[in-house]
Amino acid sequence: MHYTLIILCLAFASVSYSQEVKIQSNSSNTSLPYKLLTQAIERAGLSYSHPYNNFKDITDARMLNDLQNKQLDVIWSMTSRQLEENYQAVYIPLFRGLLGMRVALVKAQNRELFSSVTSLQDLKHYTAGQGKTWPDTKILKANQLPVVTTLKYPNLFPMLEGERFDYFPRGVNEPWDEIANHSELDLIVEPYLIIKYTAPLYFFVNKNNLTLHQQLSDALNEMIDDGTFNAMFLADSQVQNVLSKANLSSRRVIELENPTLSSNTPNKNSPLWFNPFQ
Repeated sequence: MHYTLIILCLAFASVSYSQEVKIQSNSSNTSLPYKLLTQAIERAGLSYSHPYNNFKDITDARMLNDLQNKQLDVIWSMTSRQLEENYQAVYIPLFRGLLGMRVALVKAQNRELFSSVTSLQDLKHYTAGQGKTWPDTKILKANQLPVVTTLKYPNLFPMLEGERFDYFPRGVNEPWDEIANHSELDLIVEPYLIIKYTAPLYFFVNKNNLTLHQQLSDALNEMIDDGTFNAMFLADSQVQNVLSKANLSSRRVIELENPTLSSNTPNKNSPLWFNPFQ
């Protein structure tokens, strides 16, 4: 009886998610979340595939539905309480909090748009553009900021250029690549503000996929402990753009409340977060 119990325990402990891990991106992705995910998958001794390799402009709603229906195994997204209720988050902020430090894309002719904005009340006179299903949209609206939305992320750039809204808040790591990718549009990063709120970007798996969740958590924590995570973070081109181009010390900070956070959010004093102001 004793030996049978030991064998059963060992067999249970050795259970792993051994299927090919289906991830949200295509194989040409060079983003930090993609690189961290593939590194973690490989460390866990797993392989991965790209169900969307032949598709463009997949909506967030489609990805979440596919994750629910097990057509996908892992996505990454800025979190919200609702996302964490519907899916299982890996509670490691992939951009170490940079995503919640927002700078604004504006038309080049509107470079001075926020030159005299010093408060949240001032900012309420301008309209932001966002994805309809993005957690950011709820945060901006909860802080009484006007927002225009669209379902498709690529639409936001011509909408900004066409003056459907005044500014497009982006994670401080994001806009320079986006400007380069939309060079046909006359867009710049406005130089005066940071709109700041706590907004971790996590990996999410299906609620029932506890084994994969554990494998990813273990691999990422191992990467944190041996320094790989931080080295990949600092080497990322978007993070390097933040440190070299964002001029953070010269910007005014407007703090927003994020009512969508869950109690599982890592403590603000955790080393998981990065402070670019230091």
